[in-house]
Amino acid sequence: MKISALSDYRRYSYFCILLTLAFAPSCKDDDAEDKQRKDIERYITGTLKAEVDEKDGVYYVPVSIDSSPERVPVEPGDAVELMYEAMTLNNTLFAASEDSTAWKSGLEPYPGSGNKMGVEVGRGKLIAGLDRGLLRMAQGEQAFLLFPFTLGYGKEAVGLVPSQSALMFNVLVTKVDKRY
Repeated sequence: MKISALSDYRRYSYFCILLTLAFAPSCKDDDAEDKQRKDIERYITGTLKAEVDEKDGVYYVPVSIDSSPERVPVEPGDAVELMYEAMTLNNTLFAASEDSTAWKSGLEPYPGSGNKMGVEVGRGKLIAGLDRGLLRMAQGEQAFLLFPFTLGYGKEAVGLVPSQSALMFNVLVTKVDKRY
């Protein structure tokens, strides 16, 4: 009996070790995301000289806000026209809208940004951080939207964006087309 109990204990121990190893990579991702969140907060308070406002994983730093009664907020399903510049936290510019000065220096515009129909928001057609951040804005408003790699391009390197990069979008919503 004692030998059998010891054997069962060893099997259980090996099983626990295998489970730990199987879930260890996700712990590393969580650590990387936590570190990026702290980096984003330092960037906002240090470089942008603003207070940290985080909701749903996206850090929002308003530049201009429309507080008029005619405010046209961005809602899920709306098509919006944007002017934007997209960069990593180390200020590597990787994309910009057609009307941006950065675009004139050879960057590719984000698909749909120059299109009169605009990009559809809140339906998962944009990277998650941009999608969520735009839902906090309204027509005529400008803001910095910052978010960790988990809401950006993830673990993949995309164009000029290294893998696991926190992203920052300087966005101006020029038009909101309501689609109900």
